[in-house]
Amino acid sequence: MIPEQVMKELRYIEIFTGRKIRNQRVGAYQTPLRGAGFDFDEHQPYRPGDDVRRIDWNVTARMDAPFVRHTHAEREMNVMVAMDVSRSMALGSAAHSKRETLTYITGSILFSAIADQINTGFMAFGDRVLASTPPKRTRAAAWSMLEQCWSLSSSSKETLMLPAVRQLGSTLKRMSVIFIVSDFVTGDNVLESPELAQLAARHDVIAVVPEDRSETALPPGSGYVQLRDVESGRRVSVGLSRQTRARYAVAIRERRERLARAFYRVPMDHVFVPTDGSPVLSLLSLFARRKA
Repeated sequence: MIPEQVMKELRYIEIFTGRKIRNQRVGAYQTPLRGAGFDFDEHQPYRPGDDVRRIDWNVTARMDAPFVRHTHAEREMNVMVAMDVSRSMALGSAAHSKRETLTYITGSILFSAIADQINTGFMAFGDRVLASTPPKRTRAAAWSMLEQCWSLSSSSKETLMLPAVRQLGSTLKRMSVIFIVSDFVTGDNVLESPELAQLAARHDVIAVVPEDRSETALPPGSGYVQLRDVESGRRVSVGLSRQTRARYAVAIRERRERLARAFYRVPMDHVFVPTDGSPVLSLLSLFARRKA
């Protein structure tokens, strides 16, 4: 059962998204994918394999060469939230744990989509798919998904994302906006996998990456601090010094940059969400960037 303080925050998010994301919600954004639709994108010279039914004969006559008319895919799409519920999601040293932040992120997406009459589904995964709900459009369905989101957890010592990616690829028949909410610390090289590239080619895939303060900076003070991997249980002792903090900051920055480069290669959009900030505002910035 969702704790009262988390429920209170979710109710606030439901009201906030209804008022503030009305002009920036998921349905208001054109997918970067091309497809059958009415909104014009651009003309391109005909290439072997292009659909001859899309040849624009007026432009072809003016240019004296065949040109194809490309359109944006229809914006009436399903939304799917794929949420990582592995052990690392229990980490938390700020106002909210990553688990709470993921729940708030999921709530922001669900309530935004429901307000725009978009069918929204939910998937939870750890080392395998733990739960999957087909896209629905009701407020009751959204709250049921949030209950699942909070109650599910994985007992596995590692996170594997490929099973979730494969299931999404095989079950989503209609072009969808897929939010993968995870720290992307996985035991499989999912960002280099052909399965994720194929999923991104067919759907609009967005990575939402929660970041806890304890992951991005070492604690203040001197002496030593004991760190434990919440999934493997491995412990390590780290000496706190100016040099150690500088090296740690560089390592965190480099990991962020590697993740961003990997997302661009797939390609898929992404946003980093701090657990001590507002997930709604972070998603608003993502939506505004995609609309620009």
